[in-house]
Amino acid sequence: MIKLKSLLTEVIACGECLSYAYKFAIRSLKKKNVKITYGTVQNKWISNNKRYNHAWVEDGNKVKDWQTMEAGASKYAGKGWPIKEFYKFWNVKNEKKYAPLEVIQNYAKHKSIMGWDWK
Repeated sequence: MIKLKSLLTEVIACGECLSYAYKFAIRSLKKKNVKITYGTVQNKWISNNKRYNHAWVEDGNKVKDWQTMEAGASKYAGKGWPIKEFYKFWNVKNEKKYAPLEVIQNYAKHKSIMGWDWK
């Protein structure tokens, strides 16, 4: 029998962060304070200290990601995280930031919305 806890710790990212970040890039072409960021995150409570790839949007001084903006129930749901708090809580590493136009150009070049620098 498969236990829910084992499923949650094995598969955290479902890929919605990628489509959320890409759609945000398309809607934000003229915004100068928006960066689409790809990196790795980890949290001892949610990911059992496992590091995984993630994509999010930095819009001014807020981090907006799919889990927070669309599926979240945290105190930041619908508003976004303060950047410093997001980076600390999620132990962000290996982040690479792109302007919205760069995201669209990378999609055209690679035919993928995946993190182009992810190994």
